[in-house]
Amino acid sequence: MAIKTLTQANLTWVNIDHIDAEALTHLRTNFNFHPLDFEDLQSEHETPKIDVYKNYIFIILQFPHWQAEERKVVTQVLYIFIGDNYLITLQQMKSKELKNFFYRCMNNRKVKADWMNSGSGYLLYRIVESLFHNTRPILNNIGQQISRLERSVFGGEQDSGVILEAARHRSNLLALHRIVDPTHYIINTLANADRPFLGESTTLYFEDVNDYVSNLRAIIDAYKETLKGMHITVESLINRRTNKIITVLTVISVGLMPIN
Repeated sequence: MAIKTLTQANLTWVNIDHIDAEALTHLRTNFNFHPLDFEDLQSEHETPKIDVYKNYIFIILQFPHWQAEERKVVTQVLYIFIGDNYLITLQQMKSKELKNFFYRCMNNRKVKADWMNSGSGYLLYRIVESLFHNTRPILNNIGQQISRLERSVFGGEQDSGVILEAARHRSNLLALHRIVDPTHYIINTLANADRPFLGESTTLYFEDVNDYVSNLRAIIDAYKETLKGMHITVESLINRRTNKIITVLTVISVGLMPIN
């Protein structure tokens, strides 16, 4: 188990990069969290959620990660406990994005002071903002590939390879939609949560993240519509080509009938 701790002023950030029995024991020993939260930590089917308690908030957050080798969007899960003077992040699988964020905070005193001096709510905002800003390059990459595919289609290339490529992009966009869509509710709840560590000072920050997530949703929907139109076009062109072939074969068959 790798538990790393950062302390600045009155705030402690505990980052656990793998959930195992030792990590659960550590949490049970040092914090008074609800038993249902521990059940969620051990569940194999995590869905994004937020539970607001009297003294803390528990969040299950999903964010995307791009697997370049497989050209595929995969879902990573982050569990978060936030209280008045602490923030705990737990990863189901090690996240390169969160690791880089944590070490940047640890190794740069100015960044550490900037991110942690304003309380746990502001630190949470910086983490969420960072994770979802990493989504934009993924979307830009998919958008560029869709544009190239669109040029190929209207340049005369209509075959099964094009259909498979479009299906791959659609699968990635659906994965992004499943990740981004529930985030609205979570961020909106954080923006309006009446807790000492999430006061008016953090409301504007989380509303800004909500606006950013809305823009991501709009881009995803636009790309899905583009792929839908492309699929209809390719299907129509393939059907037209098939009909021409059937017509030619029919003519040949009719021409051979007298000989037969």
